[in-house]
Amino acid sequence: MLPLVGGCSSLPSVHGISLGTASPQPSQYRPEPARHEGGTLVVGDWESPTNFSPLFNEEVPAAQVDALLYAGLLRLDANLQPVPDLVERVPTLQNGDVTWNRGAGTMDVTYRLRPGLRWSDGQPLTVEDVAFTWRLIVNPGVQGVLSPDGYAAISRLDVHDPQRFTLHFDRVYPKYLNLFPAVLPQHRLAGIAPEQLAGDAFWARPDVVSGPFKISELVPDDHVTLLRNDAWSQGRAGRRPHLDSIVYKLYPEPGQLLDAARAGQVGLALELPDDQLATLTRTGPLTLHRRSQLAYEQVTFNQASPNPLTGQPPPWKNDPALLQALRMAIDRPGMIKKFFRGLAQLAESPIPSALTSYHDPDVSLDYDLGAAGKLLDSDGWRM
Repeated sequence: MLPLVGGCSSLPSVHGISLGTASPQPSQYRPEPARHEGGTLVVGDWESPTNFSPLFNEEVPAAQVDALLYAGLLRLDANLQPVPDLVERVPTLQNGDVTWNRGAGTMDVTYRLRPGLRWSDGQPLTVEDVAFTWRLIVNPGVQGVLSPDGYAAISRLDVHDPQRFTLHFDRVYPKYLNLFPAVLPQHRLAGIAPEQLAGDAFWARPDVVSGPFKISELVPDDHVTLLRNDAWSQGRAGRRPHLDSIVYKLYPEPGQLLDAARAGQVGLALELPDDQLATLTRTGPLTLHRRSQLAYEQVTFNQASPNPLTGQPPPWKNDPALLQALRMAIDRPGMIKKFFRGLAQLAESPIPSALTSYHDPDVSLDYDLGAAGKLLDSDGWRM
């Protein structure tokens, strides 16, 4: 059986955590038991990564591999709730690992790494690696860091022992759980000059990693083979990845990936064009899985005031009723049916609906030309 994954938007989530609260709910997710141990999964994709750097590269295919190569302080479970990865527990106000000073407007977050963690080369993974990662990100000599936001809010990192450390923020930073989705090896990268780090050959084929898998073979634009990283089990009560290896087979265009899927040459096919899925699933024992992604398609009104083309402020400036009427007057369900064959999910806000803790499903504005007209009339507009 070949699972086929079709997305409902153009961009998947990046390797990282997008939860902004000082009181996250404990994860109730429990993974299903593995149905068997060992074996190789062949994943087909038609986009080829150029390097594997969680700091400098936001390519979607690279991020998929990065998530298997690099461990972070926390990770997301299947319900998008934070769970410990390199650390023993998620810091919260409730468990005392997050404290804040109302008067000063500052906050502190304390983490404790799992004892016994190791890099893939057998070297210990300690708090010093976390501190090294932070110093790299905020170093002005390191060019091209994707998202330094939040790290600059850390005024100090105190190392208490090889496992425990505290981040001191110079302001209340609710998105602290976003930070450190990947920790970097100090003993491997410390000798590289900051201004040369982004272009270093290390990222083309990282040879010291902390995730459940490591690269064993890489042929650009053809395949990337990942082998189980046995060192990952250190500090995790002997747990290990269920698969022996994962092969990312890369195809130059979607048509060749479709042919490989039909021929049974891949066990999982990613990012297949929706218009091909219906015919593909009728040609063999294939299973289609559709998953919403943490992204959305949008059309944004030009908010520049004055508008550089007209010299006038936008007509909806300081007029929320007009904006609401415009939204009600646009047939978004019709657009989904016409342009996405009814497969996309209607977005009610910029917050993806998958983030259930931050998305109110009861807030919506239906397509209603009549109601839009009445709202414009009451707002002083004439249609």
